[in-house]
Amino acid sequence: MESLEEISEEEPPKGPRTSSFLSGKLTAKEILATKTQNYFAETKRTEDILMQVAFSIGLGSIWRFPYLCQRNGGGSFILMYFFMLLSFGIPLLYMEMIMGHWLRVDNIRVWKQLVPWLGGIGYASILVCILVSLYNSVIITWSLSYLANSFDNSLPWNQCPLVKTTNVTDLSCLRTVSHQYFWYHTTLSASGHIEEGVDALVLHLTLGIFAAWFLLFLTMITGLKISMQLSSWASLDLWRQAGGHVVYSLGLGLGTTINFSSKAGGNSYIQVASLVALVNLVTSLLLTSIIFTVLEFWATTSGHTCVEKSVSKLISLIKKGVLPQDAKPPEDILLLPALDYLDWISNLPQHLQYPVIRFSPSCSIMTQKDKFMEGPGLAFAAFSQAISLFPGASLWAILFFLALVIMGLSTLMSILEGIVCPLQTSFSLFRRYPKLLSVLICLGGFLGSLVFTSHAGSYIMSLFDDCLVPLTLIVIVAFQNVALAWIYGARRFREEMFSKLGHLLWSFFTFLWRYVTLPGLLALFTICLTQLHRRVPSYYIAWNSSMSQEVKQPYLQSTLSWVTFLSILTFLPIPVQPLHHWWHLEDHIAFDPFEKLQSKKMPLVPPKSLQYPKHQLVTSQKTDTECSSRKVNPPLIRRLNLSSLWRFSLPLSEYNQSSSWFSLPVISSLTSALSMRNTSTPVSRQVSPASVSIDNSDKSRETQEEN
Repeated sequence: MESLEEISEEEPPKGPRTSSFLSGKLTAKEILATKTQNYFAETKRTEDILMQVAFSIGLGSIWRFPYLCQRNGGGSFILMYFFMLLSFGIPLLYMEMIMGHWLRVDNIRVWKQLVPWLGGIGYASILVCILVSLYNSVIITWSLSYLANSFDNSLPWNQCPLVKTTNVTDLSCLRTVSHQYFWYHTTLSASGHIEEGVDALVLHLTLGIFAAWFLLFLTMITGLKISMQLSSWASLDLWRQAGGHVVYSLGLGLGTTINFSSKAGGNSYIQVASLVALVNLVTSLLLTSIIFTVLEFWATTSGHTCVEKSVSKLISLIKKGVLPQDAKPPEDILLLPALDYLDWISNLPQHLQYPVIRFSPSCSIMTQKDKFMEGPGLAFAAFSQAISLFPGASLWAILFFLALVIMGLSTLMSILEGIVCPLQTSFSLFRRYPKLLSVLICLGGFLGSLVFTSHAGSYIMSLFDDCLVPLTLIVIVAFQNVALAWIYGARRFREEMFSKLGHLLWSFFTFLWRYVTLPGLLALFTICLTQLHRRVPSYYIAWNSSMSQEVKQPYLQSTLSWVTFLSILTFLPIPVQPLHHWWHLEDHIAFDPFEKLQSKKMPLVPPKSLQYPKHQLVTSQKTDTECSSRKVNPPLIRRLNLSSLWRFSLPLSEYNQSSSWFSLPVISSLTSALSMRNTSTPVSRQVSPASVSIDNSDKSRETQEEN
């Protein structure tokens, strides 16, 4: 009889296989074939690493990191982010990478195999991916809007628009920089607060969101790939936002890292995790430095300096004959406060007022002591300013925002892969009709994203990005950490990886998983709940059109209740999974008399030819790129009873067809179930002879009671 070790799949050895060459000599054809095979394997591994790096430096580095850094004090946030990246980000990223490489399955099946009663973690990750994909699509829409406006010879964000609206005074554009004005009025058509304008959609944003999801749909069905002060550390909100961004930017808890790693080869995942974190940090710091330079430029050119530039430009235009002499400012205007200059413009005749505002330079007349921008539009406003300084600004704007659109689509495709691949492998309907899943996801994504195209859409997006998604990701990653480090066991996992990789993992990482990352994640979760339900509510950055500046608006309690509701909805699969197991376990015990009768006929001693498996998980080596072609590896050890031992004597193919995917032995309490976790999990678990004898004694006792 074949032993379990012989029928389990082992990882093929690396390098050329010389056992088939009896003569000990390799022909040129065989050497070429071996080199070609190694070349394609290395190319595939490099491609997967680059995809992981590209995902980590996507919208999180370009769009999210700069405005969080500006909002939280600059240098303090950078130091906090660097500290949490080393202590939390790299160890948790390495954990997900090594798990994906170890089990070679998607982010749903990885938890079903590791800790079956926590298999709902994978479904919770899919729900978070859906939330992230909804508001990430509107960022692509903003990029499309800027891209469409980049084709004008004179970039529209460099000067105040002539269009007069009912909500904006004539001088509102002069109170701020034109790039900020363009962002709130032209791109967003933003309302005054989050409760206003939700029922009215902005037309060009709605068309943009449709275009974004249509491009994603075409990509999915065609299979294309788109390539400080130390005292501020006491601020709980700083810790929350820095920790949340570490989890968000590295894609922890979304399942994307596990999916990438399940298809990649090689064993040097500590180097890969460090490389991804380093590239993420360097890219974020580089882009943030550019944005901070623009902010400093805005600060130095505002107030009285802006008045001097405006007066100088008006006099120059009058000398050239572009403006009449009546548009000449008073001689002593430079000696007066900046507000007097605004009063002079407001008293001009209507036919002169518009040209003066139109030709005013892009600076703020109002001296702003506070920060210019803290909202999510900081990157768009700052980069549009930086691009306008280049010669041939329109061409550079087209190239930049086109690259931003492509990067956004690439990031969103990676997130959608974390939804599509697990669902295709879990549901036969989606395997038979893969395009149906693409249609459902893209149609649902488009409809769900429409709320972000309303006049209050940017505020709702901030609510998702600042409160909802970091909270859910932290909880999911905490459950992952508990499942691996404490339930399955960090030391036991280290032994498994030794048999898999041939060398021990660095013990420092197992120490971090058990005693650093988990307490830290629980602390972050507590801070998130405290900030969400504190007496002084959290705030968001809104636009006051009458004052032409950003203001802090508190979230209403009814708005924050939606965060609580969506969070509970996202976490729901985690407690549902053990209840599902318990329900089917009770049903199995009550309505499966055939197995009980069958166990009477089986001997109480297992066959001598049965060899117990090593302490090793069986992993699938068939990691096809198409999700629909992946096959689920059913575990070899289903339950600890005699019928399972009888099944070991069957052929592997017959066994796979006749066994259920999970069940537990009859247990008297949850405590005994947890104590037997080493023997109640799938193929990946070690079955000791003692545990089998205990199970046999239970069976014999049950038989005696029936007799």
